[in-house]
Amino acid sequence: MALHLPSLIRRFAPLAFLLAAGACAPTELRDDAPGRAQAFPPVYNQTFVPGGGERRTWSRIQAEQSRADSGGAVRPRQSEEPQPRTNSKHTDSGDADRPPPKRPRGSSSPPPDPAALPQPPRPIPVPPPPSSQSATDAFKRDLIRPEVDRMRTDDAMGRLDPLGQRDLMRRENDLRQWGDPLAR
Repeated sequence: MALHLPSLIRRFAPLAFLLAAGACAPTELRDDAPGRAQAFPPVYNQTFVPGGGERRTWSRIQAEQSRADSGGAVRPRQSEEPQPRTNSKHTDSGDADRPPPKRPRGSSSPPPDPAALPQPPRPIPVPPPPSSQSATDAFKRDLIRPEVDRMRTDDAMGRLDPLGQRDLMRRENDLRQWGDPLAR
């Protein structure tokens, strides 16, 4: 079985090219911002025109291209400052170089007296909600009273050990704290 030399060259030519390119590549690669995706530098909306000496924004270039496409002639701008707009009444008087007069901003009348202005309604103070502490204490008393009564009965019969007597004293103290009239 004979190997064909042209088919070997076709198979290994890309591999040989990649090896040669890898040998020419710089040996030291460094990531300036590890962990972040690298991208092209930020694109600004200004375009440099060689020899023009002026800055044109992308929107201005698009506007000029659209004028050129619609049949209007594209004329380069002579300066960066905008040309003053002329109104039809100024062109009649021959003062086309004069900018339009500036209108005063705001009202010509003095501001109204703040005391004369309608005042927003004052909020009516709402009384605080009734305390639920007494209801909570009554619930706790009702919950613990049957157990204290049983423990008192056991203590009177001598069936409570010293730890049970300690628990009874604690529960009676809790009942007193919660305002039980029957607590000792």
